[in-house]
Amino acid sequence: MTKQKQEVIVICGPTASGKSEVAFQLAKKINAEIISADSMQIYKEMDIGTAKISSDQNSIVKHHMINIVEPTETYSVAMYSEQATKVIRDVLDKGKNVIVCGGTGQYINALLDGLIFIDIPVNEKLRNELSHTINEETKEKWHQEILKLDPESAKRINVNDLKRVRRFFEVYLSSKMTQSEINKKSRSKGPDFNFISFYLKPDREQLYERINKRTENMFSQGLASEVEYLLNKYPKIENCQSFQAIGYKETVAFVRGHQTQAETIDHISKSTRNYAKRQYTWFNARDDLVEVENNYLEEILNEV
Repeated sequence: MTKQKQEVIVICGPTASGKSEVAFQLAKKINAEIISADSMQIYKEMDIGTAKISSDQNSIVKHHMINIVEPTETYSVAMYSEQATKVIRDVLDKGKNVIVCGGTGQYINALLDGLIFIDIPVNEKLRNELSHTINEETKEKWHQEILKLDPESAKRINVNDLKRVRRFFEVYLSSKMTQSEINKKSRSKGPDFNFISFYLKPDREQLYERINKRTENMFSQGLASEVEYLLNKYPKIENCQSFQAIGYKETVAFVRGHQTQAETIDHISKSTRNYAKRQYTWFNARDDLVEVENNYLEEILNEV
């Protein structure tokens, strides 16, 4: 007899849509703990620019997968999937409910699809060889080879995208599997839990106004000081994964006197709005999310 999968609630959506507050209020009502699905809130000491929950909120509702990595460390989707799945099991074993909350599409997909991550070690020698072998003059020949090996991937990989063409062959020569074969294998397990997933989908213009306001608030709260502190403490942090986060890379220019605060706020707001557009596209592509456009908490409570 197959054991029934335990239920886990997911609240996802674009940045600044109010996910964290909805999850917090819902958690109080249903005795739940929250698992963050945010690829930037994992970093310690990066609080203002990532819009982390307050310590007071965390004392009321336990939040997991926040402040788990040093700002200079790298972190992958595979690592998130493994750790988050373990935390979810631990919380459920305590007899509490679980809410996964975040806007990082790759994290959400990894959990909802139960992806298996196939470890393919980096082969620097092979990578260097391919960077010389696959070039502007030979790209057509190599793309034709992709077409023979993996027609589905050939449709997705543009012949002019040398980086992706090279990556296809790096993976293929290292693993002896095509991208389509890897994708099929990675989805063979299925999800570990019975997910009930909600997609907060606010009006775009209202969301963009919220993004602009939140960016201004981040500067009022001390984003520039936070960035300056991190630059001083970690001299090489600009080259780290963490500082690719929207808000941090733009603020470096302000801290160093290369642009005004107004220009910096404008750049961050624009980058965040563009990111929100990509998130809409990402979540719109899924057909297993319950779209919620108004009265988020009330509608979700009616469903659960």
